[in-house]
Amino acid sequence: MITIVRLGKWRIDMEEGPFRMPRPAGGAAKKPEPEVRPKQEPQHEAKETPKSAQTVQHKPVVPTNHVNKVPKKKSLSPTLSLQKFILPVLVTVFVGVFAVVAWMGLSSMQNNSSAIDTSKYQAVFLTNGQVYFGKLQSYDSEYMKLTDIFYLQTNSGDNTDSKNPQKTTSDNGDVRLVKLGDEIHGPEDQMVISKDQMLFYENLKPKGKVAQSIDEFKKK
Repeated sequence: MITIVRLGKWRIDMEEGPFRMPRPAGGAAKKPEPEVRPKQEPQHEAKETPKSAQTVQHKPVVPTNHVNKVPKKKSLSPTLSLQKFILPVLVTVFVGVFAVVAWMGLSSMQNNSSAIDTSKYQAVFLTNGQVYFGKLQSYDSEYMKLTDIFYLQTNSGDNTDSKNPQKTTSDNGDVRLVKLGDEIHGPEDQMVISKDQMLFYENLKPKGKVAQSIDEFKKK
């Protein structure tokens, strides 16, 4: 038969009764030491590298449709456009004026040439009163050329002008026909005369006195 007593009494009975536990030698029984467990190191979570620190490799973007772009033409300023328009107009006007002047000069030369009878001699009357005889022809638009030249001269000193011995001052003197080239300054037998110094010219008849005198001079 088991007697149930209080806890305090039970401890006494256990220690002193027949169910007491043997005590280890050397004193009171030692309390069991707690089991020592190894410390576990805290696991460090891998920190994510911020996106700004990560090296980002950009791959070249290859366009799917490659189209050659044509550069746009720069628009010209109004001043340049006006200059490009005026320059051709000025050149055209200049060429037109030059062509008209050249045509007028050529026409004048042709008219003069057509009026001159090359088979005859011409008498050329100048603004200073001198008269020359010879073969007249056009030289250019401003000058005429006279070759095979003769002029009249009086033998009497009273009937000639001291300043211009080739000018006849009287019809009563002894007039003779002189060939150009025997003068003291030795001119050549040709003369280029400005049209401004010419009053007019005439074609001489073959049977006239001057034309016959020229023929007789050449027969000598």
